[in-house]
Amino acid sequence: MSESVIAEDLHIKGEVTTNGDVELKGTVEGDIRCRTLLVAEDARIQGTAAAEKVVIRGSVEGTISGNRVTLTSSAKVRGEVLCKALSVDEEAYFDGRSQRVEDPMKDAKKKMEAVQKETETRLPVGSAAAQGKGSGGKEKNGGGSGQPIASGASH
Repeated sequence: MSESVIAEDLHIKGEVTTNGDVELKGTVEGDIRCRTLLVAEDARIQGTAAAEKVVIRGSVEGTISGNRVTLTSSAKVRGEVLCKALSVDEEAYFDGRSQRVEDPMKDAKKKMEAVQKETETRLPVGSAAAQGKGSGGKEKNGGGSGQPIASGASH
């Protein structure tokens, strides 16, 4: 399997998925799913991280799921850890809860699907936001009708 590196200057909003390994040096706001995840000391995740093996040296705010999860002395984690095995170094910062589960990857997939479904339910299907298009501050699409229903800020 190949290794993907997300560089220090890279900021990703959304979902990162691969069957290979990921070394995160930058920032991910969203979900990351891979085989092995290494979060570098200056890296940050705000969202859900799921991998067979997870090593955290940086910051995570959200849920971590993995068969083996390691929080090193430089780790800063706020949230939930779902795992089979958890190792926490003495100086690591961990504010949240951990739960031992038999299949953390299955639980992670369910959690990611639930978050995605919740996001989709909050956005009307035909809305510009649901289609990934900004409104430019002028019009909001009325649930797929193509008719403006509200004006944005006046200029």
